[in-house]
Amino acid sequence: MNAKVNIFKSRPVLAGSLALLVLLTCSYHFLVKIGFNPINLKVLTALIVFLSLAKEIKTFVLNSLAEPREHFLILCILFFSFTGIIFHFENTWKEIGLFGFLFFSIYLIFRNQDNNLNDYIVNLMICAGVFISIGVLIGLFESTFLSSKLFYSIYKDYAYIDQKVDYSGFGYNYNFSAYIIIVAQSFLFLSTSVFVKNLRTYLTVLFLLALLIAGAKIVVLFISLAICNYFIKRIKLRHLLNIILIALYLFASHIVIAFHGSYELGSSYHYRELLFSIGDIDFVLGTYGYLKAAYFIELKNNFFLPVDLREFQQITGDPHFMIHTLIYLGGLPLALSVLVFLAKGIYRNLGIIKERYPNYYYCGLIAMITETFVWDAINSLFFWVIILYAVTISKKSYPSEIVIGQP
Repeated sequence: MNAKVNIFKSRPVLAGSLALLVLLTCSYHFLVKIGFNPINLKVLTALIVFLSLAKEIKTFVLNSLAEPREHFLILCILFFSFTGIIFHFENTWKEIGLFGFLFFSIYLIFRNQDNNLNDYIVNLMICAGVFISIGVLIGLFESTFLSSKLFYSIYKDYAYIDQKVDYSGFGYNYNFSAYIIIVAQSFLFLSTSVFVKNLRTYLTVLFLLALLIAGAKIVVLFISLAICNYFIKRIKLRHLLNIILIALYLFASHIVIAFHGSYELGSSYHYRELLFSIGDIDFVLGTYGYLKAAYFIELKNNFFLPVDLREFQQITGDPHFMIHTLIYLGGLPLALSVLVFLAKGIYRNLGIIKERYPNYYYCGLIAMITETFVWDAINSLFFWVIILYAVTISKKSYPSEIVIGQP
């Protein structure tokens, strides 16, 4: 709790605007559903957050002028984001602008390794997880005892079953809610707040219960990784199992396995193209895989330059792949700059994270990175928090009061 008091005393505007931004992000879709669109308030809050980082921005500019090579990749990301806005100002400036704000602001927050500010962000993520989890539980209660559908909906034409209950809670859908809860659980054992420490067991139960109720596919990956990395002690075997789990998850996210004659191609969102058959068992390309192939062909035809795919997207749907989105917003240079920056930073710190940080954070980070292959994550506040926290970890840093080997 002391960290919260300190940050509110030292930087009240930044702390308050960050809290409001997280709350608006979590509840935005629910507020729209009940008739209140907070977009203007959200934009204003984001602007206040950015202006509150004036000191960090000044330091970054001065350091970039003094040592441009050290900040080369960040400068490339900012430059190609800006050129992406110029290429398609009328169509994509909102998307690329939001990406630039989230990426650069969160990077600036974590870059200086201010322990008070870092711990405040960690606690905000945990609070967001509690908020979203309560919404999912309300959705379960509502679907069982009430006739309204504010906190849940029915998803039809789902693979393998006719329909699925979408316990979205305060979020857009069950996937949106699951992402936030996984990030919250990932940060739970990193908080130095005495209040949070005393509630860790209860919050873990709440988060895992809400994840199971939500029923998103990423939950299976996250829990499987957590179990594997906690119980398997042999390093090589653990790494092998991690790779197998990730591969199986990506396969199941793109390929639907069904008996021949039990479905009709094109009749469901998840049955798009027959790949091959083994006896009476068909392996069918689902929508996520189909869209990736379609977007790749469209981008290749445009030489991977920034290209307005809005009409194409309206016909086919969202690409569900962060790399594709980065390419059509800022071209291949933007996508490569982001990928190299993230790959370099995570590769450098992954060993440190595995050795010194809780198992939940390591598994949550791996799960969220994997999910970028089936989720357009570029404008997700929670994705960039967990990713950039990992990228900016100092080699000399140790999580405060964290016991190595705990969950």
